[in-house]
Amino acid sequence: MKKMILAAVLAVSTLAVNAQREKYVATMIELSTGLQTQFEGSLVPIINKMERVATVETKEWLPQYWVAYGLIGETFRMNGSDEKDVMLDKAESFIKKAEAISPKNAEIEILKAHFSSAKLSVDPMSRWQKFGAMYQTALTEAEDLAPENPRIDYLKATNLYYTPENFGGSKEKAKVLFESSLKKYDAYKSPSEYSPNWGKAESMYFLSLYK
Repeated sequence: MKKMILAAVLAVSTLAVNAQREKYVATMIELSTGLQTQFEGSLVPIINKMERVATVETKEWLPQYWVAYGLIGETFRMNGSDEKDVMLDKAESFIKKAEAISPKNAEIEILKAHFSSAKLSVDPMSRWQKFGAMYQTALTEAEDLAPENPRIDYLKATNLYYTPENFGGSKEKAKVLFESSLKKYDAYKSPSEYSPNWGKAESMYFLSLYK
């Protein structure tokens, strides 16, 4: 009798865990898709929902990653430098949480480069030395960990595209890297439906500007 009760309890517990996991996966797919595909309007409502997930799922690195990614993306839709810095400082705290959960992670290194680029863009003249170096370090680490990750070439391309030629930028060199990133996206297999998959649509957009 005790064995039957124990088996029933275990079965109910397993069902509850599975249901909770299914809910988590569905929520992550919905929110991460929104953060990667909503190119107009504020990302704040989606970020807030993802932050609530990150608060609960403290052992999962992806909710922390997506909060940071959303905050970084939101700063490119803002005008005030101070407001951008506040949001980027918050993004950095979530990057650190993600890295603490999953160290030596290429996607997190790529996000660190993305963050550094955003910080640099707020005040390029006074920040290029610090955040330019952080950007390069993060991308180098990402390349060592996952050289075929398409987001590496995408970030390199955008950096070249927006950097003046007298500072080493080149739209033609950027084009080559945008094309390279697309080839890598075609071969890239995302680990899950809510893993990072951004950059392809953006690369296609930039390439359309050359026509």
